[in-house]
Amino acid sequence: MGFMASGLNSYKLSFLVVAIFVSQASFAETNVEVLNTNIKVDFKSMHIWRGIASSNVPCIEPTFEVTKNNTTTGIWVAQSIDGNYTELDLYFTYKFRDFSFTIYDYYCPPSIQASNEIANYNQPNTNHTIELNLAFAGNEKNPFSLLIATMVYGDDLDSETNKQRYSSYIQLGYSTEIENSTIDLFVGISPFKGIYGEVAGIANAGIKATRNLAISKTKSIPVQASLSTNPMTNSLFLNFGFTL
Repeated sequence: MGFMASGLNSYKLSFLVVAIFVSQASFAETNVEVLNTNIKVDFKSMHIWRGIASSNVPCIEPTFEVTKNNTTTGIWVAQSIDGNYTELDLYFTYKFRDFSFTIYDYYCPPSIQASNEIANYNQPNTNHTIELNLAFAGNEKNPFSLLIATMVYGDDLDSETNKQRYSSYIQLGYSTEIENSTIDLFVGISPFKGIYGEVAGIANAGIKATRNLAISKTKSIPVQASLSTNPMTNSLFLNFGFTL
C-alpha cells in the first residue's frame, strides 16, 4: 500500500505542475498585464548538470515559462544532436524576495523511442525524478548564492536495496562583474552517497563567464563559457553556449 500511495502522490504532484501551467496560460487571455511569458533557446557545446555529463556533443535546450506574481511554471527540453540524450523537465517555482522554492519533475528517457513512457511514474522502472530545492539567489549587497536540492521520488534508487536514496546536492556560489562580464564561481557537494558519487564529497566546482555579444546595433545575445571539474570522477569539462 505504501508503494502504491507513493506512486500516486508523485503522479498527482506532476499533474499539479501541468495543471498550474495550463491555468496560468489560460489566464493570459483576460489578464495579460499581470502575466508574463518567456521563450528562449540555449545552444550548448555539451550538457553538464551538477558535475555529470549528460551529453558530450552539442545540445539544443528550449525553455517556455509562464510567470504570474511570485510563481513561475516552466517546461525545459534538451536534445543532443546525435539523439543519444533527451530530457523534458517540468517545474514550478515560488519566489519570496531573494529566496525561491522549486518542485522539479525531471524526465530522462534512455532514448527518443522510449519517451512514450512519459506517463509511467511507477517505481522501480520510472524515468522520472521528483526533486525539491530551496535557493537563495543573492543580491547586490550579498553576491553569494546557495542551493539545497533533494530527490524525493523516482528513479533515484539504491541498486542493492531498491530503496529511495534521497540524493542531495548543496551548492555555494559567488557572482561578480568584471569588464561587462558576469563571473560566477561555484562549488557543489554531495553530503552522502547517491547519484552524484559513492561517497560524500565535492561533485562540481568551477567558473562561468557570461557576456552580451552585440550582433547588430539593436540586438545582442548572451554568450557563456565555463570550466568545471568533478573530483569524484576525475572529470574536467569545458563548455560553451549562447542563448536566443
